[in-house]
Amino acid sequence: MPKISIIVASEKLDKLFPAATLATTAAVMGWESEMFFTFWGILALKKGYEPKEVSSDYKVYEDNLRRAVSSGAMPSWLEILEQGKKTGRLKVYACSTTMSFLGVKTEDLIEYVDEIVGAASFLSKAKDSDINLFIS
Repeated sequence: MPKISIIVASEKLDKLFPAATLATTAAVMGWESEMFFTFWGILALKKGYEPKEVSSDYKVYEDNLRRAVSSGAMPSWLEILEQGKKTGRLKVYACSTTMSFLGVKTEDLIEYVDEIVGAASFLSKAKDSDINLFIS
């Protein structure tokens, strides 16, 4: 079975949407799919956290993205992630080191996190992937 591994190092909407979409699409297609949230990406996994902005390069499109999601024309990035999780083929990992230095505790994380791992553990999982992506 093909496998995709995605490292998510940003909490910005314009990074979370493609990461969740690619991981979920792969899972729906029958691929093994995994996401490793590290550095600022870990913030997106906190309960109650709502990504509020896009990267400065794409500010001009921020209102369009918000309107699409609020109108229901497009699901939120978490709804996309949830679709992938329902397949049973998408795993979400939170970086233990990042959690430590940002003061994020296990109980702070959303339900979609499968495991808290360090970089070495994730890289051991990702080394046999057909596709590896870094989204920051």
